Amino acid sequence: MSKTRLKICLVNPPVLAVLEPWYDEPDFPRTALACLAAFIKDIPGVAILIVDAKFEQLSFDKCLEKIEAFEPDLVGFTAFTNEIKPAAYLAHKLKEKHKNMLTLIGGVHVTAIPKQTMQEFPSFDMAIIGEGESPLLELCNSLLHISDKTIESIQGICLRKDGKIIQNGHAERILDLDTLPMPAWDMFKPAQTYFVQTLRGCPFNCQFCMNPNGQVARKRCVENVILELNYIIDTFKPKHISFGDELFSVDMNRTHDLLDAMIAHKIGDKVTWDVQTHVKFVDQEMFYKFKKAKVERVEIGVETGDEEIMKKMGKGISMSKIMDAYTFAKNAQVPIGTFFIIGQPNESVASINKTIDLAVKLNPNLPMFGLMTPYPGTEVARIAAKGEGGYRLKTTDWDNYSKQLGGALEFANLTKRQIEFLQIKAYTSVFLKNGRILDFLKLLWEYRKGAFELLKKFLLGKKELQSKSNKPKDYDDIFIGEKQINKQEFIDSRLNWIKKQKEEIQRTRKEMPILFKLGE
Repeated sequence: MSKTRLKICLVNPPVLAVLEPWYDEPDFPRTALACLAAFIKDIPGVAILIVDAKFEQLSFDKCLEKIEAFEPDLVGFTAFTNEIKPAAYLAHKLKEKHKNMLTLIGGVHVTAIPKQTMQEFPSFDMAIIGEGESPLLELCNSLLHISDKTIESIQGICLRKDGKIIQNGHAERILDLDTLPMPAWDMFKPAQTYFVQTLRGCPFNCQFCMNPNGQVARKRCVENVILELNYIIDTFKPKHISFGDELFSVDMNRTHDLLDAMIAHKIGDKVTWDVQTHVKFVDQEMFYKFKKAKVERVEIGVETGDEEIMKKMGKGISMSKIMDAYTFAKNAQVPIGTFFIIGQPNESVASINKTIDLAVKLNPNLPMFGLMTPYPGTEVARIAAKGEGGYRLKTTDWDNYSKQLGGALEFANLTKRQIEFLQIKAYTSVFLKNGRILDFLKLLWEYRKGAFELLKKFLLGKKELQSKSNKPKDYDDIFIGEKQINKQEFIDSRLNWIKKQKEEIQRTRKEMPILFKLGE
């Protein structure tokens, strides 16, 4: 590897099959890659290529061709849990032909189970554990000999050395997001949609979410956000912007200021846009501003209609808060999207029917019913690994960790076919009981591939994901004999993550306590 030149390819791997078109065939580039590229692009000697296979709709072969043509020294993959095997497949194929090419994995999955991921997938040479910008910059400087720091001494790096896997802790989160450069959107082809993050983190501790960005909301200033919005709109002329924040309005005063600025800059006249937020952090005035700013949809996680389950899931919501938020939206005539999860701990047919009844009552413009998935690092994964909560952990084949089709869990109180039937019933009930037949047909058409797969799975009784149209012929052969995570490692991953979250909260209180003063 050259000491003066470092070629880096950042990769979002291809999809195995199109189940959720919005996610599997996105019209938006991956924000994480844009942020990482921006943070290292000005290092002397660094050349970067981004290969966003989902956004570009590349097959595995085409993705490999594009990577190899660039002749990179380092290939960095980002991966959620259901993407980790496609990333490992690409890394394996690259290492077969290019022994000296370094492969790096980052993202929420490897952050939850670092050493286990490296053991399961030997095609990865290194991993970044936690937020990626700082460790990647230090890695580049080390490889270029700009810094005397060894790779194993970089905080947040996990690597192989002398036949062992060595991990140097977790990367510290960047507390002041205004110090980050503008995401490198210019490294992608122009897109129809862009995901903009105005903050990272969420103060809640939902059982089904690892909360990878931490429990402290780190916010960009309003001026910084408006600068990025105007840059994207003026440069790339997109149709839509989605705010990728876990909780857009967590700081309500800042949210009012941001909406005022969006109104002043006429953002809603130039693009459609949507947000996700929480019933605890909205008020009537805010929804009137959402309307004035021409929001397309405000999306809210309700998750369940069973009040006992609601109290235990760590989301900090109540039925009264839910009803208040939907009243605010209705008064302001703001469209609403709502997330529900079927398969909560100790779920039953009766509790799921309560969720369906609430969904019908709320009548959101876009209802979304996912199946509980035990992602590593979550409380649900820990409970399932212990055989509690009415769960049995069925598989650690990460390809089956799909929110829409399920496949990773079995339920003591529910059969697989009951779960699938109730998921179908949930969608149909919201639309048909509210007389929204045309809306239902539009939804079926927009999500026809996923809807067909769901219906096929129910009618044919498929036990796991079978239809993988983009799956390479040698895909399964590569993973035969690989070590898979055991149940105790699932349990330990949650306990380790809780400890890390507490450490980051303590560090933040010491270094940037203003982040805890929401609205000030």
